[in-house]
Amino acid sequence: MSTKPLVAVVGADGFVGGGLAEALGGQKIVYGPARNGDVHISQAEGLLKKADVVVNTSGFRVRRGLTYADYQRCHQGATAAFVPWVRKGALFIHMSSAHVLGKSRDQTLGNNTPPNPTTYPSAAYALAKYEADQYLEKAAVEGDFRVVFLRPTILYARPGDTSLVDNLVKLAKRGILLRLYPRGARHHLCHLSLLMEVARRVVEQSHKLARLNRLVVADPYTVTSQELEELIRGHLTQKARTVPVPSTLMSTLLRRSFPSSNPKLDFRTWGDIFGVFHLDTVYDPSETFGLLGIDPSQYAMERTLLPFMQQSFQS
Repeated sequence: MSTKPLVAVVGADGFVGGGLAEALGGQKIVYGPARNGDVHISQAEGLLKKADVVVNTSGFRVRRGLTYADYQRCHQGATAAFVPWVRKGALFIHMSSAHVLGKSRDQTLGNNTPPNPTTYPSAAYALAKYEADQYLEKAAVEGDFRVVFLRPTILYARPGDTSLVDNLVKLAKRGILLRLYPRGARHHLCHLSLLMEVARRVVEQSHKLARLNRLVVADPYTVTSQELEELIRGHLTQKARTVPVPSTLMSTLLRRSFPSSNPKLDFRTWGDIFGVFHLDTVYDPSETFGLLGIDPSQYAMERTLLPFMQQSFQS
């Protein structure tokens, strides 16, 4: 874009939305109380009709107590409420998820992998996310705007972000070091700074992108359960009790329980979470790096996961 675009970030009161609003210098559209110049979604029609770039980060991550219908409402439902305000020719950046691609079968999952959301451990979440993607593909054609789907893996950035790594660190600081089995299961994470850089470059280079792009966003490395345990152990300053966790068995047993709207009693979602622990699914972000001209070495473990660990144990 030849001039600085007007960027509006929907869901900017969330972890991801707040980061992207900061990275893009965007106007924040929020679902909670509007503060410091934020715009509540109910008052955002005028802004969205003018915006050159709309970034949609609305919707919950996997949460205990939520059903498929809940995920539908907070993803496709919430998105459909404001999409009619998006102007013709605008760029719509939608926060999808790599989880819509499902579980890999002896291959890495990339930008052109067909979605298979029902094979992801939290299938209700992944399916609702994919249905929101499908809705937007159709809406973009009808509304004549461009859409880019960003599909990050498990996001993390700072202490307290409730990511997989953050939760493992919190337990270790309380004296409980989880030993996840199978120990060789690989985890493919995504530092928020990488997602922010991808979003920046999508806006800057939108003129050369296709009308519809799907971009997997992931750190340029994976880390196994054993490696995570060793990293955490290396930062411990006090004794911790090692607790073995047979993730496959725990997932199988808990996913047979009855669902509950009470988060404390929703053991089925805990089964989904344990399913992620042994998922061993690897993504291929190389095409995204190449398309946008991003140097993968800038997001090596020494620049992302290790500083996160250090911050987490110092906080």
